[in-house]
Amino acid sequence: MSPGYLKAFSIELRARQYHDPIQKLAYLRRAARKAALIRRPHLSWYVRVMLLVSIFLGGRLQTVREVNAGLPHSKQVTKTPDTSPTQNPTPLGAAWLVEHRQDYDLYSNGLRIENEFLAPNEPRSYVIFRDGIPSQRYSKPAGIVLHTSESVQVPFTSEQNGNLTRIGRELLAYVSRHHAYHFVIDRFGRVFRIVPETDSANHAGNSVWADQEGVYVNLNHSFLGVSFEAQTRDINQGNYLSPSQVRSGRLVVEMLVSKYNIPLRNCITHSQVSVDPDSMTIGHHTDGSGDFPWQDLGLPDNYALPLPSLFVFGFDYDSRFLILTGSRVWKGLMLADEQLRRDANSQHLSLDQYKEILRERYRTCIAQLKTLSILKEN
Repeated sequence: MSPGYLKAFSIELRARQYHDPIQKLAYLRRAARKAALIRRPHLSWYVRVMLLVSIFLGGRLQTVREVNAGLPHSKQVTKTPDTSPTQNPTPLGAAWLVEHRQDYDLYSNGLRIENEFLAPNEPRSYVIFRDGIPSQRYSKPAGIVLHTSESVQVPFTSEQNGNLTRIGRELLAYVSRHHAYHFVIDRFGRVFRIVPETDSANHAGNSVWADQEGVYVNLNHSFLGVSFEAQTRDINQGNYLSPSQVRSGRLVVEMLVSKYNIPLRNCITHSQVSVDPDSMTIGHHTDGSGDFPWQDLGLPDNYALPLPSLFVFGFDYDSRFLILTGSRVWKGLMLADEQLRRDANSQHLSLDQYKEILRERYRTCIAQLKTLSILKEN
Protein backbone atom coordinates (compact mmCIF):
# COMPACT_ATOMS: atom_id res chain seq x y z
CA MET A 1 0.00 0.00 0.00
CA SER A 2 1.43 3.40 -0.98
CA PRO A 3 2.23 6.11 1.60
CA GLY A 4 -0.54 8.25 0.08
CA TYR A 5 -3.15 5.60 0.73
CA LEU A 6 -1.84 5.03 4.25
CA LYS A 7 -2.11 8.75 4.99
CA ALA A 8 -5.64 8.94 3.57
CA PHE A 9 -6.68 5.87 5.52
CA SER A 10 -5.22 7.35 8.70
CA ILE A 11 -7.15 10.62 8.25
CA GLU A 12 -10.38 8.77 7.60
CA LEU A 13 -9.99 6.54 10.64
CA ARG A 14 -9.19 9.49 12.86
CA ALA A 15 -12.17 11.48 11.54
CA ARG A 16 -14.54 8.61 12.29
CA GLN A 17 -13.48 8.65 15.95
CA TYR A 18 -15.18 12.00 16.42
CA HIS A 19 -18.86 11.45 17.20
CA ASP A 20 -19.46 15.17 17.57
CA PRO A 21 -19.73 16.59 14.03
CA ILE A 22 -18.34 19.93 15.21
CA GLN A 23 -15.18 18.26 16.52
CA LYS A 24 -14.97 16.21 13.34
CA LEU A 25 -15.05 19.35 11.20
CA ALA A 26 -12.43 20.98 13.42
CA TYR A 27 -10.11 18.01 12.94
CA LEU A 28 -10.66 18.00 9.19
CA ARG A 29 -10.02 21.74 9.10
CA ARG A 30 -6.62 21.11 10.66
CA ALA A 31 -5.95 18.35 8.16
CA ALA A 32 -6.89 20.72 5.36
CA ARG A 33 -3.69 22.67 5.84
CA LYS A 34 -2.21 20.06 3.55
CA ALA A 35 -4.49 21.07 0.72
CA ALA A 36 -2.88 18.71 -1.76
CA LEU A 37 -4.75 15.87 -0.07
CA ILE A 38 -7.95 17.00 -1.75
CA ARG A 39 -6.62 15.93 -5.12
CA ARG A 40 -5.92 12.39 -3.95
CA PRO A 41 -8.63 10.05 -5.27
CA HIS A 42 -8.13 7.54 -2.45
CA LEU A 43 -9.75 9.91 0.04
CA SER A 44 -13.46 9.22 0.49
CA TRP A 45 -15.94 11.74 -0.90
CA TYR A 46 -16.90 12.79 2.63
CA VAL A 47 -13.35 13.63 3.72
CA ARG A 48 -12.62 15.45 0.45
CA VAL A 49 -15.79 17.52 0.77
CA MET A 50 -15.05 18.38 4.38
CA LEU A 51 -11.49 19.37 3.52
CA LEU A 52 -12.79 21.66 0.80
CA VAL A 53 -15.26 23.18 3.22
CA SER A 54 -12.51 23.69 5.77
CA ILE A 55 -10.31 25.56 3.32
CA PHE A 56 -13.26 27.59 2.04
CA LEU A 57 -14.29 28.65 5.54
CA GLY A 58 -10.90 28.77 7.20
CA GLY A 59 -10.39 32.47 6.63
CA ARG A 60 -13.82 33.40 7.99
CA LEU A 61 -13.59 32.05 11.52
CA GLN A 62 -11.96 35.12 13.01
CA THR A 63 -15.11 37.15 12.42
CA VAL A 64 -16.94 36.02 15.53
CA ARG A 65 -13.84 36.49 17.69
CA GLU A 66 -13.61 40.08 16.51
CA VAL A 67 -17.31 40.71 16.99
CA ASN A 68 -17.41 39.30 20.53
CA ALA A 69 -14.23 40.91 21.78
CA GLY A 70 -15.11 42.88 24.89
CA LEU A 71 -18.80 41.93 24.88
CA PRO A 72 -20.34 40.81 28.18
CA HIS A 73 -21.21 37.12 28.29
CA SER A 74 -24.97 37.71 28.46
CA LYS A 75 -24.88 39.48 25.13
CA GLN A 76 -22.66 36.85 23.53
CA VAL A 77 -25.07 34.00 24.12
CA THR A 78 -28.36 35.77 23.44
CA LYS A 79 -27.66 38.11 20.54
CA THR A 80 -26.69 37.35 16.97
CA PRO A 81 -23.32 38.97 16.18
CA ASP A 82 -23.40 41.64 13.52
CA THR A 83 -21.71 39.69 10.75
CA SER A 84 -23.85 41.15 8.01
CA PRO A 85 -23.16 39.68 4.56
CA THR A 86 -21.11 41.90 2.26
CA GLN A 87 -23.25 41.28 -0.81
CA ASN A 88 -25.20 44.40 -1.75
CA PRO A 89 -28.42 43.67 -3.66
CA THR A 90 -30.47 46.40 -5.28
CA PRO A 91 -32.22 48.21 -2.39
CA LEU A 92 -35.85 47.38 -1.81
CA GLY A 93 -38.28 50.22 -2.31
CA ALA A 94 -41.44 51.27 -0.53
CA ALA A 95 -44.72 49.55 -1.32
CA TRP A 96 -48.22 50.44 -0.16
CA LEU A 97 -51.76 49.19 -0.67
CA VAL A 98 -53.43 50.84 -3.66
CA GLU A 99 -56.64 48.88 -4.00
CA HIS A 100 -58.40 46.37 -1.75
CA ARG A 101 -61.06 44.09 -3.14
CA GLN A 102 -62.63 40.96 -1.69
CA ASP A 103 -60.86 38.77 -4.23
CA TYR A 104 -57.51 40.58 -4.53
CA ASP A 105 -55.23 43.33 -3.21
CA LEU A 106 -53.08 45.56 -5.41
CA TYR A 107 -49.89 47.30 -4.23
CA SER A 108 -47.90 50.22 -5.54
CA ASN A 109 -44.97 48.05 -6.67
CA GLY A 110 -47.25 46.05 -8.98
CA LEU A 111 -47.82 43.19 -6.57
CA ARG A 112 -51.25 41.59 -6.85
CA ILE A 113 -52.29 39.17 -4.10
CA GLU A 114 -55.19 36.79 -4.70
CA ASN A 115 -57.51 36.14 -1.73
CA GLU A 116 -59.39 33.11 -3.08
CA PHE A 117 -57.83 30.70 -0.57
CA LEU A 118 -57.85 33.02 2.43
CA ALA A 119 -58.06 31.09 5.73
CA PRO A 120 -58.05 33.22 8.93
CA ASN A 121 -56.34 31.69 11.95
CA GLU A 122 -55.71 32.77 15.55
CA PRO A 123 -54.35 36.32 16.08
CA ARG A 124 -50.57 36.70 16.28
CA SER A 125 -49.16 36.97 19.80
CA TYR A 126 -45.60 36.17 20.81
CA VAL A 127 -42.78 36.98 23.21
CA ILE A 128 -39.05 37.56 22.69
CA PHE A 129 -36.60 35.96 25.09
CA ARG A 130 -33.91 38.21 26.53
CA ASP A 131 -31.40 36.46 28.80
CA GLY A 132 -33.92 33.63 29.12
CA ILE A 133 -36.74 35.93 30.28
CA PRO A 134 -39.85 36.34 28.11
CA SER A 135 -40.75 39.88 27.12
CA GLN A 136 -44.13 41.52 26.82
CA ARG A 137 -46.36 40.23 24.03
CA TYR A 138 -45.99 41.50 20.48
CA SER A 139 -48.28 41.29 17.46
CA LYS A 140 -46.16 42.91 14.72
CA PRO A 141 -44.27 40.44 12.47
CA ALA A 142 -40.57 40.36 13.31
CA GLY A 143 -39.33 38.62 10.16
CA ILE A 144 -40.01 36.38 7.17
CA VAL A 145 -39.32 32.64 6.86
CA LEU A 146 -38.89 31.69 3.20
CA HIS A 147 -40.05 28.19 2.30
CA THR A 148 -40.38 25.86 -0.63
CA SER A 149 -43.52 23.74 -0.62
CA GLU A 150 -41.67 20.48 -1.46
CA SER A 151 -44.89 19.43 -3.20
CA VAL A 152 -45.33 17.31 -6.34
CA GLN A 153 -43.78 18.93 -9.43
CA VAL A 154 -44.06 18.38 -13.17
CA PRO A 155 -41.88 19.93 -15.90
CA PHE A 156 -42.55 23.64 -16.38
CA THR A 157 -43.58 23.45 -20.05
CA SER A 158 -46.63 24.49 -22.02
CA GLU A 159 -47.53 20.84 -22.59
CA GLN A 160 -48.01 20.51 -18.82
CA ASN A 161 -50.34 23.51 -18.37
CA GLY A 162 -53.25 21.33 -17.25
CA ASN A 163 -51.15 19.47 -14.68
CA LEU A 164 -49.41 22.63 -13.50
CA THR A 165 -52.75 24.30 -12.85
CA ARG A 166 -54.33 21.24 -11.20
CA ILE A 167 -51.37 20.52 -8.92
CA GLY A 168 -51.08 24.19 -7.97
CA ARG A 169 -54.71 24.42 -6.93
CA GLU A 170 -54.48 21.18 -4.96
CA LEU A 171 -51.52 22.64 -3.07
CA LEU A 172 -53.39 25.88 -2.36
CA ALA A 173 -56.43 24.00 -1.08
CA TYR A 174 -54.23 21.86 1.18
CA VAL A 175 -52.27 24.72 2.74
CA SER A 176 -55.49 26.69 3.19
CA ARG A 177 -57.06 23.86 5.17
CA HIS A 178 -53.98 23.58 7.36
CA HIS A 179 -53.25 27.33 7.69
CA ALA A 180 -49.76 26.42 6.51
CA TYR A 181 -48.34 29.74 5.21
CA HIS A 182 -49.19 33.40 4.96
CA PHE A 183 -48.40 33.51 1.24
CA VAL A 184 -47.85 30.99 -1.55
CA ILE A 185 -46.25 31.88 -4.87
CA ASP A 186 -47.30 29.34 -7.46
CA ARG A 187 -45.20 28.21 -10.41
CA PHE A 188 -46.67 30.87 -12.67
CA GLY A 189 -45.66 33.58 -10.21
CA ARG A 190 -49.16 34.28 -8.93
CA VAL A 191 -49.27 35.27 -5.25
CA PHE A 192 -51.98 33.88 -2.97
CA ARG A 193 -52.69 35.07 0.53
CA ILE A 194 -53.46 32.05 2.72
CA VAL A 195 -53.41 33.28 6.32
CA PRO A 196 -53.93 37.01 7.01
CA GLU A 197 -50.81 38.87 8.14
CA THR A 198 -52.52 39.63 11.45
CA ASP A 199 -52.72 35.92 12.30
CA SER A 200 -50.25 33.13 13.00
CA ALA A 201 -49.63 30.37 10.45
CA ASN A 202 -48.40 26.82 10.93
CA HIS A 203 -45.29 27.25 8.83
CA ALA A 204 -42.16 27.10 11.03
CA GLY A 205 -42.86 24.50 13.72
CA ASN A 206 -39.94 23.89 16.07
CA SER A 207 -37.61 26.73 15.19
CA VAL A 208 -35.13 29.27 16.56
CA TRP A 209 -33.83 32.65 15.41
CA ALA A 210 -32.29 35.67 17.11
CA ASP A 211 -31.54 39.31 16.39
CA GLN A 212 -30.52 42.38 18.36
CA GLU A 213 -33.91 42.36 20.09
CA GLY A 214 -33.48 38.87 21.52
CA VAL A 215 -34.31 35.25 20.77
CA TYR A 216 -37.41 33.95 18.97
CA VAL A 217 -38.49 30.40 19.83
CA ASN A 218 -40.96 28.70 17.48
CA LEU A 219 -41.67 31.26 14.77
CA ASN A 220 -45.26 30.49 13.78
CA HIS A 221 -46.44 33.62 15.56
CA SER A 222 -43.44 35.94 15.29
CA PHE A 223 -42.48 35.47 11.61
CA LEU A 224 -44.46 35.52 8.38
CA GLY A 225 -44.26 32.43 6.17
CA VAL A 226 -43.80 32.83 2.40
CA SER A 227 -43.65 29.64 0.35
CA PHE A 228 -42.65 29.07 -3.25
CA GLU A 229 -44.29 26.14 -5.03
CA ALA A 230 -41.05 24.26 -5.65
CA GLN A 231 -38.76 21.49 -4.48
CA THR A 232 -35.34 22.25 -3.04
CA ARG A 233 -33.80 19.20 -4.70
CA ASP A 234 -34.42 20.80 -8.10
CA ILE A 235 -31.66 23.34 -7.40
CA ASN A 236 -29.06 20.91 -8.71
CA GLN A 237 -31.06 20.43 -11.91
CA GLY A 238 -31.19 24.15 -12.67
CA ASN A 239 -34.97 24.08 -12.29
CA TYR A 240 -35.66 25.60 -8.88
CA LEU A 241 -37.75 28.76 -9.07
CA SER A 242 -39.18 30.11 -12.29
CA PRO A 243 -38.24 33.70 -13.26
CA SER A 244 -41.84 34.77 -12.59
CA GLN A 245 -41.67 33.29 -9.08
CA VAL A 246 -38.47 35.20 -8.35
CA ARG A 247 -39.99 38.47 -9.59
CA SER A 248 -43.11 37.97 -7.49
CA GLY A 249 -41.03 36.89 -4.50
CA ARG A 250 -39.12 40.15 -4.61
CA LEU A 251 -42.37 42.13 -4.72
CA VAL A 252 -43.76 40.22 -1.72
CA VAL A 253 -40.57 40.72 0.29
CA GLU A 254 -40.47 44.38 -0.69
CA MET A 255 -44.06 44.90 0.44
CA LEU A 256 -43.63 43.09 3.78
CA VAL A 257 -40.29 44.68 4.63
CA SER A 258 -41.69 48.13 3.82
CA LYS A 259 -44.99 47.61 5.64
CA TYR A 260 -43.57 46.14 8.86
CA ASN A 261 -40.05 47.60 8.85
CA ILE A 262 -38.58 44.10 8.95
CA PRO A 263 -34.77 43.89 9.22
CA LEU A 264 -33.28 42.20 6.16
CA ARG A 265 -31.28 39.85 8.41
CA ASN A 266 -34.62 38.52 9.69
CA CYS A 267 -35.52 37.24 6.22
CA ILE A 268 -34.24 33.67 6.36
CA THR A 269 -35.01 30.23 4.98
CA HIS A 270 -36.74 27.41 6.83
CA SER A 271 -33.51 25.39 6.76
CA GLN A 272 -31.78 28.05 8.87
CA VAL A 273 -34.33 28.05 11.69
CA SER A 274 -35.76 24.50 11.82
CA VAL A 275 -34.73 22.33 14.79
CA ASP A 276 -35.53 18.87 16.16
CA PRO A 277 -35.93 19.03 19.97
CA ASP A 278 -35.88 15.22 20.30
CA SER A 279 -32.42 14.77 18.79
CA MET A 280 -31.29 18.34 19.58
CA THR A 281 -30.13 18.81 16.01
CA ILE A 282 -30.82 21.54 13.49
CA GLY A 283 -32.25 21.15 10.00
CA HIS A 284 -35.32 19.07 10.77
CA HIS A 285 -36.63 20.75 7.61
CA THR A 286 -34.14 21.74 4.92
CA ASP A 287 -36.35 23.57 2.42
CA GLY A 288 -34.80 26.75 1.09
CA SER A 289 -31.25 25.47 1.48
CA GLY A 290 -28.36 25.22 -0.90
CA ASP A 291 -28.69 27.94 -3.51
CA PHE A 292 -31.55 30.22 -2.55
CA PRO A 293 -31.62 33.35 -4.81
CA TRP A 294 -31.14 35.98 -2.08
CA GLN A 295 -29.90 38.79 -4.26
CA ASP A 296 -32.67 38.38 -6.83
CA LEU A 297 -35.17 38.87 -3.99
CA GLY A 298 -33.44 42.09 -2.91
CA LEU A 299 -31.81 40.46 0.12
CA PRO A 300 -28.20 39.96 1.25
CA ASP A 301 -26.84 36.41 1.33
CA ASN A 302 -28.22 35.58 4.75
CA TYR A 303 -26.71 32.10 4.64
CA ALA A 304 -23.64 33.86 6.08
CA LEU A 305 -25.45 34.68 9.33
CA PRO A 306 -24.48 32.52 12.35
CA LEU A 307 -27.23 30.06 13.31
CA PRO A 308 -28.57 31.02 16.78
CA SER A 309 -29.87 27.52 17.48
CA LEU A 310 -26.24 26.40 17.93
CA PHE A 311 -24.73 29.15 20.06
CA VAL A 312 -27.86 30.16 22.01
CA PHE A 313 -29.33 26.72 22.76
CA GLY A 314 -26.55 24.21 22.07
CA PHE A 315 -28.14 22.35 19.16
CA ASP A 316 -25.91 20.09 17.03
CA TYR A 317 -25.83 19.25 13.33
CA ASP A 318 -25.15 15.97 11.58
CA SER A 319 -23.87 14.74 8.23
CA ARG A 320 -27.41 14.67 6.84
CA PHE A 321 -27.68 18.43 7.27
CA LEU A 322 -24.30 18.96 5.61
CA ILE A 323 -25.23 16.80 2.64
CA LEU A 324 -28.67 18.32 2.08
CA THR A 325 -27.64 21.97 2.38
CA GLY A 326 -24.31 22.98 0.92
CA SER A 327 -21.32 25.23 1.49
CA ARG A 328 -23.26 28.50 1.39
CA VAL A 329 -25.25 27.39 4.45
CA TRP A 330 -22.11 26.10 6.18
CA LYS A 331 -20.69 29.62 6.47
CA GLY A 332 -23.25 30.50 9.11
CA LEU A 333 -22.83 27.07 10.65
CA MET A 334 -19.12 27.52 11.23
CA LEU A 335 -19.50 31.05 12.61
CA ALA A 336 -22.03 29.75 15.13
CA ASP A 337 -19.69 26.87 16.00
CA GLU A 338 -16.88 29.31 16.70
CA GLN A 339 -19.04 31.45 18.95
CA LEU A 340 -20.25 28.37 20.83
CA ARG A 341 -16.67 27.31 21.57
CA ARG A 342 -15.67 30.80 22.56
CA ASP A 343 -18.55 31.06 25.04
CA ALA A 344 -17.72 27.66 26.53
CA ASN A 345 -14.10 28.69 27.02
CA SER A 346 -15.14 31.96 28.66
CA GLN A 347 -17.13 29.93 31.20
CA HIS A 348 -14.23 27.49 31.74
CA LEU A 349 -16.48 24.62 30.71
CA SER A 350 -16.07 21.76 28.31
CA LEU A 351 -18.11 22.00 25.14
CA ASP A 352 -20.41 19.19 26.27
CA GLN A 353 -20.97 20.79 29.68
CA TYR A 354 -21.76 24.14 28.14
CA LYS A 355 -24.11 22.66 25.56
CA GLU A 356 -26.11 20.96 28.29
CA ILE A 357 -26.55 24.30 30.07
CA LEU A 358 -27.79 25.86 26.84
CA ARG A 359 -30.12 22.96 26.15
CA GLU A 360 -31.65 23.31 29.58
CA ARG A 361 -32.21 26.98 28.75
CA TYR A 362 -34.07 25.89 25.62
CA ARG A 363 -36.25 23.48 27.58
CA THR A 364 -37.03 26.26 30.04
CA CYS A 365 -38.08 28.57 27.20
CA ILE A 366 -40.37 25.89 25.78
CA ALA A 367 -41.98 25.39 29.19
CA GLN A 368 -42.53 29.13 29.51
CA LEU A 369 -44.20 29.28 26.09
CA LYS A 370 -46.57 26.53 27.14
CA THR A 371 -47.35 28.39 30.38
CA LEU A 372 -48.08 31.51 28.34
CA SER A 373 -50.39 29.46 26.06
CA ILE A 374 -48.34 30.50 23.03
CA LEU A 375 -46.92 27.10 22.14
CA LYS A 376 -49.11 24.41 20.65
CA GLU A 377 -48.27 21.02 19.18
CA ASN A 378 -46.46 21.39 15.83
